[in-house]
Amino acid sequence: MNGGCVMRPTGERLRANVWGRYHVTDECDGCGVCAICAPLNFDKSWDGTYYAVAQQPRDEAQEEAMRAAIAACPQHCVKCEPNLD
Repeated sequence: MNGGCVMRPTGERLRANVWGRYHVTDECDGCGVCAICAPLNFDKSWDGTYYAVAQQPRDEAQEEAMRAAIAACPQHCVKCEPNLD
């Protein structure tokens, strides 16, 4: 036992995401697949442990890239809430 406190993922939206429909949850492990699919929309955290949405899509090409990121994410932590704009 190391005595440290480990936060377990809850599936909640990370505060680091910009406001909007697309977001990353606390289940992200920092693999970077999302940033490969949509490099204009995701940024790595300061400590490199997760990614967050840095910019909501601005055109159809970016929308398509975000949909690809959702489909490719191995942790299923890139989400879209269609009613948020």
